Amino acid sequence: MIFRRKSKDSGVQRHKPKCSFCGKLQGERGVRLVAGSGVFICSECISVANEILWGHNPPAPASS
Repeated sequence: MIFRRKSKDSGVQRHKPKCSFCGKLQGERGVRLVAGSGVFICSECISVANEILWGHNPPAPASS
């Protein structure tokens, strides 16, 4: 999927979507993107988030 944006000179500029968290482009090393409301998240960032949520990789304790 390629998104288009109008530039100032009325031409269409094309760019590939990228992950809003890590910046990887869609299709880069098999990366797939899930689109949200103006943002994208890649399959690798989803895996990291799942690990954090399910407790396999607990966050570091907050310092006092």
